Amino acid sequence: MTGMCQYYCSKCDWPLCSVKCETGSMHERECSFFQLHKPKFNINDFRRACPSYNSIMTLRALWLRENDSERWIMIDKLMDHLEAVDISSTKMEVVDFIRDNCKLTQFSEKEILHVLGIIDTNAYIVGENPNKDIDIQGVYPITSILNHSCTGNTLCYALEDYTFVCRAVTSIKRGEELTTNYLHYHYHFFGSSYRLKDCASFWHFRCSCKRCTDSTEFNTNVDAIVCQDCAKVHGLDEAGYLLPMSTSAPNSDWVCSKCFTNISYYDIQELLDEWWDTVDNVPKYDVPLLERKHHELINYFKPSHYYVMEIKRRLITNIGETKGYEIESVARPWLEKKIEYCREHLQLQKVLAPGFSEYRAYISSHLAEALYYLTIKDKKLGSIDIDTAISRMEEVAEHLLVVINVWDKYRKRSDEQKVAENARKLLEKVDNSYLHRNYALKLDEGFLLHHGKLI
Repeated sequence: MTGMCQYYCSKCDWPLCSVKCETGSMHERECSFFQLHKPKFNINDFRRACPSYNSIMTLRALWLRENDSERWIMIDKLMDHLEAVDISSTKMEVVDFIRDNCKLTQFSEKEILHVLGIIDTNAYIVGENPNKDIDIQGVYPITSILNHSCTGNTLCYALEDYTFVCRAVTSIKRGEELTTNYLHYHYHFFGSSYRLKDCASFWHFRCSCKRCTDSTEFNTNVDAIVCQDCAKVHGLDEAGYLLPMSTSAPNSDWVCSKCFTNISYYDIQELLDEWWDTVDNVPKYDVPLLERKHHELINYFKPSHYYVMEIKRRLITNIGETKGYEIESVARPWLEKKIEYCREHLQLQKVLAPGFSEYRAYISSHLAEALYYLTIKDKKLGSIDIDTAISRMEEVAEHLLVVINVWDKYRKRSDEQKVAENARKLLEKVDNSYLHRNYALKLDEGFLLHHGKLI
């Protein structure tokens, strides 16, 4: 739903997305309750937070206490982190709606807030409404047991029926803890200066995974800042770089690897905030300006710093999609730049999000498309022979197989599944024209990837 409701339940008059929601099992219990008790729904603008709507998921969880004790016990054990947050007016409006409007006084304020905290801390976004302007959340008690790691060994995703899958992305040894990365894959290469604050803000913990306790982040230096004192004396290429002196102290000073200059945490944050505003204020589709900002950034940040790599990620996305830079007609130098930046990201991915991770699938999808069209251009110009073209197309196919392997089973209409479907189509085109290996048939028969190869 957007600003105006398009459909109301014919039984309880509750505003819904469609008739499918009315006849679905999830709406059944509250529908019967609302028919009987007729609480007042004062909803005029569906783009704004609605206490009554926010109450539905909470009610569904609370009703488990009386109707499904086994599942309730699993939900009740989850962390609510209420001790770490202020109780917002929105949460209190939910309490008032359930206890006053719905007259469900058997649920205390404390119990309702407990469930709200559990939802805030543990819910996954598993889809969106048909208009793609409202996220659908679900709480999965077993999956929620998985701890976060900034180099997780599993990924989690929803199927068409909203059941949740937890899948290994790397080889996992017997006795090794299963972990997953709570952050969206766009942020898997971001430095600890970002991730630690994000984990604290959304999930109320300070991450202490192996990556977060190594200031170099496995020698990737995605958080490393150029020491300006060194740069003045030795030049930019010979300058040392600043990293936190201690990974365990939240507000640790940063120290230069070469001249041992100390910079306070607060001065570092000021620098980061200033440059993030600069990065974020670049118009989204201004490809030349993004490229110029990239060259500005490397005067202050290591080339592998996540600010630099984020600019490159945005360029990767825009080259091929932005008007004037469409993939089939974009100038060769931009295609080459896209491929170069993809390869740099994949070098980070191997260390920071290894295996069949979503970060890898995301970059591989862009690299495959760019390399395909570059090869087509070169073949038409006669600048490469057929053996070179086939060699490149083999690499294209490998990247496409990664995308399909990671995202093909995702829920239909999800952005990831659409990318996987496009990867299938491009793989078929590559196979028919260059490789002749019947990939489409093998994929349909359930062949799997092993170390990036179809078997």
